[in-house]
Amino acid sequence: MATQDIDRSEAHRTLSASRRGEIVAGIYEAIRSCFAHWEALASFDFEAEFKAYVEDAFEAPDRLGFDLATMRFIAKLRNGHTAFSDEWLWQEHGAPIGLDVTHDEAGWCVTKSAYDDIALGARILQIDDRPIDEMASRLLAFVPGSSIREQRTRLFSKPFLFPPSFEIVMDDGSKKKIDRGRELPDSGTATTGRWLVDGERYLLTIPSFAQPHFEADAIRLLKSLDNTIHLVIDVRGNSGGNTPDKLVAALMPDRYRFWTYVTPVTNALARAQGKPPSLLARKAEWIQPIEGAFEGPLTVLIDRRTFSAAEDFVVPFKDNKRAEIVGETTGGSSGQPYMRDLGDGMRLWVSTKRQMFPNGAPFEGLGIEPDTYRNWPPGADLTTSSA
Repeated sequence: MATQDIDRSEAHRTLSASRRGEIVAGIYEAIRSCFAHWEALASFDFEAEFKAYVEDAFEAPDRLGFDLATMRFIAKLRNGHTAFSDEWLWQEHGAPIGLDVTHDEAGWCVTKSAYDDIALGARILQIDDRPIDEMASRLLAFVPGSSIREQRTRLFSKPFLFPPSFEIVMDDGSKKKIDRGRELPDSGTATTGRWLVDGERYLLTIPSFAQPHFEADAIRLLKSLDNTIHLVIDVRGNSGGNTPDKLVAALMPDRYRFWTYVTPVTNALARAQGKPPSLLARKAEWIQPIEGAFEGPLTVLIDRRTFSAAEDFVVPFKDNKRAEIVGETTGGSSGQPYMRDLGDGMRLWVSTKRQMFPNGAPFEGLGIEPDTYRNWPPGADLTTSSA
């Protein structure tokens, strides 16, 4: 259902008991049949947690409370590709913060800003007279992620968890009132290419794989380069979309492989006997190179916001050492999610496969480590610093 079609009536904001029942039943069935990450939840009592969630969901006074109860339950599954979303929640309570903030070893750092007086790189210490770590620890209970690092990275992308207006205190002692509603600057909606060193070093920036044109444009730009060029591919901040297997093939003069993975297989008899779904394992298969693949030297730039299909892109180069990987460890979550439409603008995503590195080493919640660690300051220009 499109956002503009969502019913904004009082009755719709409260949700009837029957609608709540339909939604929680759909969530239970989707998770029980599709979720691939139980091994990461060894001490998790799903039935007990689900029962507690149902009580919270039916006691919630309105749709907002219902949504928050659902998000809190889903976040307990500790998986970056298992999430709940409600378009009504975004419409009614999703006014943007105007800040993107990342947590690192030194604290909470502003990486994007819609405010002229909040500089990139500024550190936030407090929100409304409370230490930001204290507030974050409470809010993270509603944020899905395969690791605490991923949850922290996602926190400021959930504006409905924050008050409509609040004050931040930064590390230089300055204070700033935030009135939600300011959009962040556009981070780029197209694949772009430019020379870092004319005729020698070329930068290909791919901000997303959410639509086919990102991959197609990258391949088009790649075809203009000869094999003497040192190609730098920047997938920092690329949160994924569709696995760009054609682009990988165009860059691979040697054989390569993607993930090893497991996925649950439901057996009716086993379920009747109270047994959990069995797991079907598939080992990574070697793929032979195509004729005409780019053979020049290759560097791939990554960071903690490199996620999902962008990690699918990186892993073959890490595995066969085709490229030097530079930057920060990636987000650490991928896997084909099953999407269930719960009606009225509500949707559930459930991760259907648990991916491992091609050699079987764990990946989920850990990410892809760079060969060379590099943490660029927010807004750094690669023309003035080596990649």
